[in-house]
Amino acid sequence: MLTHAQEAQKARGEHAPSSAASIDAATWMERAELLGVHHDSTWHALLHLKQGRPQLVDDRFLLSLNDFSPLHELRATLALLLGPEADAAVCRFPARQLWLQQTMGLPERTTAHCKALEEFRQRAPADTISLVFASENLAQPSSMMGHLFLKVSGRLNDGSVREHAIAFFTDADTLNLPKLFYESMVKGKAGYFVLTPYQDEARSYVNLEQRSLWEYALTLTNEQRRMMQAHIHELRQARITYFFQDYNCATLVKHLLAVAQPGVLEGSEWWTTPKGVLQRAQRSGLIGETQIQSPSRWRVRSLVDSMDAADVRDVTALVDTQATQGLLPAEAPEDTRAFLRLQLAMAYNSHRLERGHVERDPALAYGNSLRALAAQHHSALSLHADTSKDPVLSPAERQVSVGWRHQRGEEHLRLGLLPVSHDLIDDNRQHFGETELRLFDTSVLVNARTGSLRLERFTLYSTQSLLPHESLTGGISGRFKIGVEPRLSVRGDERLALSVEGALGRTWRVLDDVDAFAMLGASWSWRQQGQALVTPSIGAVIREVFDMKSIIRHSVHIQPIQGRSSIKEWSWTQARYLNPTNTVLLEWRSLSQEGERLQQLSLGFKRLF
Repeated sequence: MLTHAQEAQKARGEHAPSSAASIDAATWMERAELLGVHHDSTWHALLHLKQGRPQLVDDRFLLSLNDFSPLHELRATLALLLGPEADAAVCRFPARQLWLQQTMGLPERTTAHCKALEEFRQRAPADTISLVFASENLAQPSSMMGHLFLKVSGRLNDGSVREHAIAFFTDADTLNLPKLFYESMVKGKAGYFVLTPYQDEARSYVNLEQRSLWEYALTLTNEQRRMMQAHIHELRQARITYFFQDYNCATLVKHLLAVAQPGVLEGSEWWTTPKGVLQRAQRSGLIGETQIQSPSRWRVRSLVDSMDAADVRDVTALVDTQATQGLLPAEAPEDTRAFLRLQLAMAYNSHRLERGHVERDPALAYGNSLRALAAQHHSALSLHADTSKDPVLSPAERQVSVGWRHQRGEEHLRLGLLPVSHDLIDDNRQHFGETELRLFDTSVLVNARTGSLRLERFTLYSTQSLLPHESLTGGISGRFKIGVEPRLSVRGDERLALSVEGALGRTWRVLDDVDAFAMLGASWSWRQQGQALVTPSIGAVIREVFDMKSIIRHSVHIQPIQGRSSIKEWSWTQARYLNPTNTVLLEWRSLSQEGERLQQLSLGFKRLF
């Protein structure tokens, strides 16, 4: 594929000069400007630009920071690479040197004297490069959208294989969400760009945090891998500020991918997310073979769902006593049923060990015995991950909605915008359970009679997980929300108040497509004075035929401090997924208190994009 500059050069019938080394820096700058090299998308990727402006702002990375433009940075780069400090410059910017060399015939320079660069190449060989996605963990704000990083692997001179993780992150270990959002979205936080042994990273995500790792081998040429490796070295020398919405782990990986395939940068986006970058890589043809490392918790759950209950009880009793006798049926030790029993034993033993429920050495010895049985009887069989959960197949992560609402004899037009992620009523079949993550979710109401517009609610952060409880691995359901919304009232009082809400409970999978849940929650809101509520609730999520889904909920809102009577609430929300991007919604809500009743009926249309 020709770059922008190469295409311009070819159109003019020009070629790189035969004695490139003899041309001075000024001539190279003139030639580069004539060819339009500064417009090239690969150059923009090397500079980490968004709409022509830098996202990585550091004078060690950008030479023209005080008067930046892609052209000014190109001139400064050429002056440095062709000036008296060229030997040091090529060590500082090996990717820029390599690209300018390939694009416009800049004189080739050796990097053999670049100690840090050569050490990096030797320590972390990049014979293959993979994208790695660590699945979401809604219980941790820093992990609520998943994490994206690179895996590089290759052989050393002695023939041994080395695998490393290359990741960008920030310190987000706090429960103070307003402070976290301010620092990570307005002020910026210190970012860390690190190289670590891949197995250590995998063990941390899969074993300790119980998160799935999806590995996507990238279909790169040798030159593309060489370019990416050189650019990674350039980034290791920079001070990178982390911004949650603007420059996060996915942003950095996106620019690294664009160095190899500029098409990754095509198209607009409001928010760069890990799943969004995965899908860009897929559309650009970079995704090759996919592998998954599943945590023991999910392996246990998947196996329990596919096995007879009597077999599950039998296997768990044997694992509890670390027995292998009787684990495989004597009449058919090599059939599928025996294979599943053995796989469940291995997964359950691993889960007990990772959760600290058993002593390490005996559990490891028992695991070795189970693996020996598997090698003896089922060497030709293996478990396969559910590819329907592949993050590449995730629905779009932003949505707009428009609808109609009837309340107390008045009609309203409702307009909504969710900049990132998804609602509980959305199609969650790609997730391992029913979940919700809403950031900066905003809705307004327009009175159809008067035309007046008012804010209905603004949700800064809302997360919810209805993880079905399972006897071997447990499972807690919960929700947390902070934002501005109307205080609960059957009189239709729409005064907005700052609100914080949380709840914990349990979910049961009563049928394959029906989850029942019960939660105990509490909330506090403030508008001139505080209001506290205790809210027990029950409900069900029903995944129906014809791509439909219902959520039915009954809650009682108790006001222990005010001493007023409780408010009873019923709600029913029905969704019909027309296709992956369009949904029709019908919602009914009823509030009652001391004989008074308020009812709402809403009909809406939602588009994901």
